Amino acid sequence: MLPNFLIGGAAAAGTSFLSASVTQHPEIYLPEKLEPEPHFFYKSWEYEKGAKYYETNWFSSVKNEKAIGERSSSYLFGGTEVAKKIKALLPDAKLIFVLRNPIERTWANYRFTVLNGLEDLPFKDALRNEKNRIAKQSGKWAEIQPHNYTGRGFYARQLKEYLRFFPAKNILLIKSEDMGSAPQEAFRKVFDFLEVDKNYIPSVPSNFTSLSVKDPARQMYFRKYFGDRFARIIEAIRKDKDPLAYLQDGTEKKTLLELMDNLKGVKEETGKEERAYLQDFFQDDMNELKELVKFSIEDWR
Repeated sequence: MLPNFLIGGAAAAGTSFLSASVTQHPEIYLPEKLEPEPHFFYKSWEYEKGAKYYETNWFSSVKNEKAIGERSSSYLFGGTEVAKKIKALLPDAKLIFVLRNPIERTWANYRFTVLNGLEDLPFKDALRNEKNRIAKQSGKWAEIQPHNYTGRGFYARQLKEYLRFFPAKNILLIKSEDMGSAPQEAFRKVFDFLEVDKNYIPSVPSNFTSLSVKDPARQMYFRKYFGDRFARIIEAIRKDKDPLAYLQDGTEKKTLLELMDNLKGVKEETGKEERAYLQDFFQDDMNELKELVKFSIEDWR
């Protein structure tokens, strides 16, 4: 059983929140394991494993659900190549994209990368060095592009690539800010789009905002120290679960406490200079986007 819909992005725009909500619907199937995301059509090493792997690994638990899908927030960013792969395997797929103010999305993307121990530069310097850092990345990192903060915010450019392969009726665009202020209305739009009972009311999940980091360089150290366990430890802390389960022995507790002390729950705001830079940077794409969406983006400043 292969999916008939995909939640394809944008990254740091609310796809986790949306997925955790709509998966409660009895007629909708999403993989029980929402992290890590499949990224099947985006990551070449996943796509090379083939359709059978994709089906078995993510959809073997499908029962009698009407709408079967998965969430990979990289798909919109993938543009032509990803759209082409999706079309080849899932020609009639319905696509859901959540679009957030690209300025806020870029800042959130940066904060998420810092949280995951992959960034030690201040935001201003990260933006200034973005092109050079992307050019220097190789192997898998050249595909993942963790330091490409702005590239994921050119929605008009990316949507136009998808419209080359899929009819507009197969694409649902949700404004992230609207979903935050009126979640049930956004859920009803999704249910209607997927042709399931739109009167179902899911509970609203907890906040998915990334934690803030006091010292990015220390965060990089903690990532190296805990290795493969680091992401699970961060997820446990973020969801107020006990991270002690991921320690190998008692000697690691001191380092875990230092990691926890390096985090804070207060969401920091981006600086005025960076905001002005990004407003100008995205302006042309936002002007094009106005012709593609049914909601206002005049508040994206």
